[in-house]
Amino acid sequence: MTGSLPARTGRTILYAVVLALVATLGALTDPTRSEAAPRTTVNPVIFVHGQQGSAQQWQSQAQRFSGNGYRDDLLYVHEYDTSVATDDHAIAGLEALVDSVRARTGAARVDILAHSRGTRVVQAYLSVPERAAEVAKYVNLDGRTASAPPGGVPTLAIWSSLQPNGSIPGAVNVHEPQAGHTESATSAESFGHIYAFLRGRPPHTTRVLPELPGLVEIAGRVVHFPQNAGLRGRLDVWRLDPGTGARVGLLPQHTARVGADGHFGPLRVNGRGHYELALVRDGERVSHFYFEPFERSDRFVRLLVSPPGGVADSIDTCPGHTALTVVRAREWRAGTADDDRLRIGGTDVLNPAVSPQLRQILGVFAFDRGCDGVSRLDVPLPPFDRVPFLTATDLYLPADAQARGAIPVTQTMRGTGGATATLVVPDWPSDQHAVSLQFDDYADVPSTAVR
Repeated sequence: MTGSLPARTGRTILYAVVLALVATLGALTDPTRSEAAPRTTVNPVIFVHGQQGSAQQWQSQAQRFSGNGYRDDLLYVHEYDTSVATDDHAIAGLEALVDSVRARTGAARVDILAHSRGTRVVQAYLSVPERAAEVAKYVNLDGRTASAPPGGVPTLAIWSSLQPNGSIPGAVNVHEPQAGHTESATSAESFGHIYAFLRGRPPHTTRVLPELPGLVEIAGRVVHFPQNAGLRGRLDVWRLDPGTGARVGLLPQHTARVGADGHFGPLRVNGRGHYELALVRDGERVSHFYFEPFERSDRFVRLLVSPPGGVADSIDTCPGHTALTVVRAREWRAGTADDDRLRIGGTDVLNPAVSPQLRQILGVFAFDRGCDGVSRLDVPLPPFDRVPFLTATDLYLPADAQARGAIPVTQTMRGTGGATATLVVPDWPSDQHAVSLQFDDYADVPSTAVR
């Protein structure tokens, strides 16, 4: 259980595809042109997330756009505070972002993708004709219905199992009956439909193509969740032994000061390596973040920290146990033979009570309720069972004061024929350390063909 992440298949072939795409697309993929881009015939793309969302729901799709030739300066995310019930602030922020993107790129219009609550924001935005005139195409991802394409903008609407009869008359409506609510925004199948709608032809690939390991860079933000407000601190980037989760070397590979906006990077990493990003703040627990290898450059990494009074305050903490948060931008499901599995320290924590399909679970909190050394996995823990997309389970994971032990966490992703990925993390005591793991929302298997 403490072995390293199994090598993904087909990597050599994928590298060849990457090199071929770079040679074919030429100047379009030249990253050196991103700071002062000329007027482009390819519209910039802006993603607007949904309730309790962030750029996490955009990471894999942005990488797919990049792998199909989109420059960095053509890909954006609009993040806003979803703890506020009204949308005025989100609409104003979107208007400012569209103006900024058009000015930076020289594009006359932008394309907008919106998911869930984000479709409410965008439909209100498009209700003003002057704003709608600046949008070339709109993609509604499992969100609001409408009586016609919002603002008269050509619209693609993708609907998941949550809205099997969803429709916008006059739009291109696509139904993905097997997809979860968030999966409709992050899947390879959805990307195929989105790209074909925006560009008028299928993409070269719907896979997240690895780059040469030495060329990978990461950048992103540290934010309070779900306010998406930037957070100050020191960010240490450690290379890890994938078999033990232990840090390699006496010093981090990078140390970055994070300002009030929460931005960090770009930072060079090895695309085959395992990394820990540790956020250090005066007077606060250290926040540790673990990821699968960054096989492709990613400018939308998000380190989500619960603010004072936030949901994480309901995690019982003590020096004798480790508490984990495991997230994935594809719903965790349990109950059938082909559903997901999530094993923490060898214990399978998913079951129909903790992760029912209807709750569309994206984040699993695992901690020792009451610090009593006893696990109880058959019921979800309050208040997490009342928070959209989140759940929690009572799992005792012994901790070591010096974090000398290792906790393997393995996911088996549904629909992949049993594809697994493992992250191994140290057994940090929960009274001094917060530990988060993020699994990719895709596996390196052939995607479903675009219908």
